[in-house]
Amino acid sequence: MVYRGEIDDAAFAAEVLGRVPTTAVPPALEARVLADFDRIAAVHRHGLVWRLAARWRDRLWPGAPVWQPATLLAASLAVGLVAGALVPLTGLSGMTASSTEQTLSAMDTTSSPLDVYKDL
Repeated sequence: MVYRGEIDDAAFAAEVLGRVPTTAVPPALEARVLADFDRIAAVHRHGLVWRLAARWRDRLWPGAPVWQPATLLAASLAVGLVAGALVPLTGLSGMTASSTEQTLSAMDTTSSPLDVYKDL
């Protein structure tokens, strides 16, 4: 490329790019790029809460709809609450009534931070 005069940048770029051989983009790559673009555009269309929910959804269960991880978390919370309410504590079953009363009376006699501030 020998130029005998000055040529503007646009004409030079057009000439250089015209000489570059082109290769066809594989259809799978093109589809993947377009799908990623649509996914990112959809995430940015929603608000901050939706984006945070989508991040947690992707951490818990990548690629799943939002309702599936939310349902599983709610079910596990319900099972934990039911188990906590129905299963007796093993540490308290060995205690006698007198030791329980002593523990409760010790809790009642402790002063709270609000009692300290009443004197000021």
